[in-house]
Amino acid sequence: MPNPSPNPLSPDPFEKLTPTYDVVKATARPERVRDPGYYGLPILKRPFWKWEIALYFFSEGISSGCYILSTVAELVGNERWLPTIRFGRYLSFLFMLPCPPLLIIDLGRPERFHHMLRIFKRTSPMNHGAWALSGYGLCSTLMLTSQLPAQRNPMVGRWIRLAQRFLPARFVTLLGMPFALTMLSYPGVLLSTTSIPVWAQSHFLGELLACSYMSRAFSALTLCTYRSDDEAVHKVLRRLEDVASTAEAVALATYVGTARKATRPLIRGKQSKLFIWGAALVGLAAPMLLRRSRSHFIRSGVAPVLTLAGSLALKWSITYAGQESALDSELAIHNSPTSTNEPFWGPNQPNSVPSRA
Repeated sequence: MPNPSPNPLSPDPFEKLTPTYDVVKATARPERVRDPGYYGLPILKRPFWKWEIALYFFSEGISSGCYILSTVAELVGNERWLPTIRFGRYLSFLFMLPCPPLLIIDLGRPERFHHMLRIFKRTSPMNHGAWALSGYGLCSTLMLTSQLPAQRNPMVGRWIRLAQRFLPARFVTLLGMPFALTMLSYPGVLLSTTSIPVWAQSHFLGELLACSYMSRAFSALTLCTYRSDDEAVHKVLRRLEDVASTAEAVALATYVGTARKATRPLIRGKQSKLFIWGAALVGLAAPMLLRRSRSHFIRSGVAPVLTLAGSLALKWSITYAGQESALDSELAIHNSPTSTNEPFWGPNQPNSVPSRA
């Protein structure tokens, strides 16, 4: 006698799925017990972005922020800013280096990265990011070459001198600015175009990440100029970092206020400690207080380190919160409001689920 067909409402509907759902099976089971979703399956696909993307957001933000700051300092500053400009060039190049490997590793099929550059798709933030990273990497490398000491590099000194002689440094600097600004702003835009509630429910995620990048760039430059005796430079950097941190705090509060229930993975979920204690308190509130200290070590040493640590905590928590948010059936159901601002799936009830017809 043939076996009866599996019951769609059986206690474990994952038994009839292919092995490709094993990873979803392992993570969705607790959510399935709390909220059944659709036959026990999550309504949204869980994003598989992990530490590679979190580190990419951290690295490219500091790199692009330092490039922008060093370029602005070169255009409007004086000779006292030359060491800061030089540090900014080095930082923009060093933090740019891990970005392509991190993105390529995350693709799953690394050998197909060049497919992203075959066309320019104006409706794809990811395609914009691939082109921006390519153009930005080229300009950042050329600007680093323009300030390398040729006499200390005997093997490539001749080529460095040729580049420094014929390279239009000011033109290359300005040419890289659109790419750097794109690198600064597109990560939040990319996340907000997905269907993941914690990323897509608010339009202020892009502003939050952009302000965070600029604040961390100031912190990185403050650390590099720690041994400088020019107190005027330190004072200007602290003031600018205060402005960037204040803008980040406003963007953070606005993001949490507009996303509302969608921020549940960040406020009460698995990433709550990292987001609240790491990003908000250690990375944002504490440095703003420590920059008022009379100790140079605390102002220009401890505070920037905490800011950079908080930046990594922010990128890490937001990246991993997407996985938890996608598996929350209540957030997924009410993620698409209609023109009348009503939930897409019907009445806004705690246990409402989409029709199984």
